[in-house]
Amino acid sequence: MCILALVVLSLIVPLDRLLYNVLLPVSNSKFATLWAHAADFLGNGAVLMLLVVFLAPLLYWSQRDSHKCIHYLIRATVALVMTGLSSQVLKFLIGRPRPGTGLDSWHINPFCIENDFHSFPSGHAASAFSVAVILCRYFPCLKYLWLAMAIFISLGRLVGQSHFLTDLAGSVLIAFLITDAVLNIKWRHGSFLFVRDHAIKDKAECA
Repeated sequence: MCILALVVLSLIVPLDRLLYNVLLPVSNSKFATLWAHAADFLGNGAVLMLLVVFLAPLLYWSQRDSHKCIHYLIRATVALVMTGLSSQVLKFLIGRPRPGTGLDSWHINPFCIENDFHSFPSGHAASAFSVAVILCRYFPCLKYLWLAMAIFISLGRLVGQSHFLTDLAGSVLIAFLITDAVLNIKWRHGSFLFVRDHAIKDKAECA
């Protein structure tokens, strides 16, 4: 999968500067500015975490399963934190210039702390897709809404000239890899509680 992702990234790299030049005339329009600001706000990790917490009572109300609700909150928090940290570390290690700097898209400046060289990956896009994957797992009936939200945030970062297309592609890959790993973790504590509850119930029935 990683090899396929690298192939896809190599194919769309030439589109980075082309797409930037196409979007440049409209990037300063009122619509594009509003979109960029909305994406910047909605893609903030704190805002996404608030969405996760806000939906927790709905999950409990629909499932009547406190363990599942707790696992949902733990997984969402771990996935969001790991995705955010990974994005920040990669930004620092790679040091790719943002579109607005005028530099070549791969004129990298590793270990740079300046925001102008933190283009790859997009933390907003990675966080948005991480949360979207979690929500698709626990609220599948609204999966198209969650994916639309993540796409809206990601494209808003593109329209706002904050990132290149390959930044977004890399962000989506990071989000899916980390979140999928988190979703497949076996939560021993939760499993222990679940088994223990059943063991107590069986013991009571035998008595």
